[in-house]
Amino acid sequence: MKLRPGNSEITKLKALWRGLSDDARSYWQELFVSRTSQAEIRRELLAKLNVNFRFDKQLSRFRAWELEQRLLDLEAERAEEAERRIAEEHPDWTKDQVREDLLKRYYHKARATGDAKLGLKTIAADIKVESLKFDQEKFKEGLRTKLEAGLAELATHIKSSPDAQAAYEALKVAVKLATA
Repeated sequence: MKLRPGNSEITKLKALWRGLSDDARSYWQELFVSRTSQAEIRRELLAKLNVNFRFDKQLSRFRAWELEQRLLDLEAERAEEAERRIAEEHPDWTKDQVREDLLKRYYHKARATGDAKLGLKTIAADIKVESLKFDQEKFKEGLRTKLEAGLAELATHIKSSPDAQAAYEALKVAVKLATA
C-alpha cells in the first residue's frame, strides 16, 4: 500500500507493527477478527499504541495490509521449506539447480492457480537471477579482456628474451584457465 498524505496514522501503525513482539501482534490479530466493533478497536489502538484512526476505513486498510504481510510471510516460509526439502531430496544439486527447480515450481503454481501476484514475483525473482548472471559474465569478460591486453603489452617487451618468452606463454595459459 502506497503512503499517502492523509494516511499518516496508518503509516505510523505500520512502523509500530514491525517492532511489536509476536505476542503483541497475535493479540491485535485476534482482536481484528473478533466481534469487537471497529470503533472499540480504534479506541484501544489510541489508548495502547497512540494511533488515532478517526475512521473505520483507516482500520480496514491497515487490516488488509496486515493480512497481506502475513500471507507474504507464509509464502516465504513455504519457499524456505521447499528449498530445504529439495536439498534433502537432491543433496548433490548446486544452489543454481535448486533455484531453477524452485522457479519452475512457482511458475507452474502461478499458472495453475491463476495467481498473478505469485507469477509476477516469480518473474521478478527470475529476472534478478538472470541479471546477476549477466553481470557476472560481463565482469569476467571485462577481466579477460584486460588481462589479454596486459599480456599483449607484456609480450612486446619480452620478445627478445627466450626465458621471458617461455614465462609469458605459461602465464598466458594460466590466465586462460583462470578465466574459463
